[in-house]
Amino acid sequence: MNHGIDYINHYKVDAEEFDYFNNPNAVERAYEKLFRKFLSKLSGKRKEILDIGSGGGWTSQIVHERIFFVDLSAKNLNALKSSSSLPVLADAHRLPFKNGSIEFIIASEILEHLNRPVDAASEIYRVLKVGGRAVVSTPYKEKIRYTLCIHCNSVTPLNAHLHSFDRQGLLSFFPSGEKRFYLFGSKLLAMLGVARPFNKLPFWIWRLVDLFLIAITDKAQHMVVVIEK
Repeated sequence: MNHGIDYINHYKVDAEEFDYFNNPNAVERAYEKLFRKFLSKLSGKRKEILDIGSGGGWTSQIVHERIFFVDLSAKNLNALKSSSSLPVLADAHRLPFKNGSIEFIIASEILEHLNRPVDAASEIYRVLKVGGRAVVSTPYKEKIRYTLCIHCNSVTPLNAHLHSFDRQGLLSFFPSGEKRFYLFGSKLLAMLGVARPFNKLPFWIWRLVDLFLIAITDKAQHMVVVIEK
């Protein structure tokens, strides 16, 4: 497939058409809550956060003093303005930050959407402060499905996912630094739609069941790499 797409204009239009601040699907909302809780646990105690591809800005839930929201949509960024946030209209391939200037970076579910994910990963590592931490997540071993666009008659990947990654592929984007790797979200649990009742239980119960089923099936919705510089 040709990955040289105009993703910048795509996501500007995408923000106008879809509301990323309110997911109407109760089961998906429940799962998102669990996944975001997991990512928040990986953040540690950081005063300054850079959220790349911020969308609805869920990372504001992480305790912080200042947060930079980076997105391609001015509409989304305008909705995220607050006393502690600094919205930044920018491309993940070219982050407008100095080398080693950010102590915590999160890039959740964005690399699979980009033309050159390895370049975005290099930018993440470039701006990460020594002693800082980056948390990067993508779908795990995704089988990308395609459809024929009714408007342009081109073959189009569903969900605008251009790339699929496995553990080795994602880790190879970050050749330097200390790295930890996690799988999250058993696909079997997703099929059963059990996220809602698990939200009422301690998080560790979900995670224990989740890890057990992933170990048996090697079927997970997400993989997460934590990079420390």
